[in-house]
Order: sequence, then structure tokens, then C-alpha cells
Amino acid sequence: MLDTKGIKLSEVDRKYPRIFQKLGYDVLLDTDSMYKPKVISTFEMCINTILTLLFMKPGQYPSLPEIGIDIESYLMEYADDPSIPQTIKDKLAEQCNRLSISGITVDCYFDKTSEGIDALVIEVTGDAQTTFGSDTNKALIGISYNKLNELYLHKAYL
Repeated sequence: MLDTKGIKLSEVDRKYPRIFQKLGYDVLLDTDSMYKPKVISTFEMCINTILTLLFMKPGQYPSLPEIGIDIESYLMEYADDPSIPQTIKDKLAEQCNRLSISGITVDCYFDKTSEGIDALVIEVTGDAQTTFGSDTNKALIGISYNKLNELYLHKAYL
């Protein structure tokens, strides 16, 4: 019979000690191999927060009107403006500071996909404390349009 009581903090502390969880714990709407709620590391939580900030539009949450980057609006003009990666990097740094997200370094640059389509690449590197319990300390987020002109996102942990 499955344990339906949920996860206990003592179970999580063995994998992610509290001193390494600067942002607290995040439970997903998913289960782990023991059919318990899945808890992710601080680094994965930072990546998810960055993705949320990238896709949110400013003013989407009335209590935080300046949070959100609306990455889709930048992708239409990135071929013409080489300053866009720095602008996105600065906005991400400012909004991460506002949300008290620390222990990560964000870099943005343009690249081309294998099909020759321009893509924005966001490289996130975590420090030793932030990546404790993670398999890696670096993640790449690639954002572009596919052949059907739909927004395409690919996330990879290196």
C-alpha cells in the first residue's frame, strides 16, 4: 500500500540540509521513486524561477508590477539589436536580487540552432552551496522560434 501521508522534513533534510536551502524547499506536483511528493534542489528551483521571470510579462502580478521580462517581445527584435543579451542579463540580475535569489551567475548570448535559426542562450551557473544535492552546477536554457513560428524552449543541465 502506498504511503499517502506525504513527505516529512526529516526525509528531505537527509538529501538537502536546511543550511544549503537558502530559498527553502519546493515540492512539485510529481512523485519520486517512492511515490512521495518530489522535492527539488535549490539550483533547480533557481532555474524554474528564472524561467518564470523570463516568460512573465511586467504587471502580470499586481503586487509585484515590475517583475517579469516578457522574453517573447525581445525575440522578435534580437537579430537587429546586439545589446539585447546584456539587457536581459541586467534585468534577470535585478529581478533575482529583488526576489532574494543568490548563489547563481547568469550569462546571456546569441547562438544558432542546428537548423540555422537564431536562439537566445541563457547560461546559469550555481555556486557550491546552491548546487548542493544537484548533479551539476550549470544549466543552459535555449529560447527560439521553431519552423512553425512558435516559441521553443530547451533546458539542459550540464
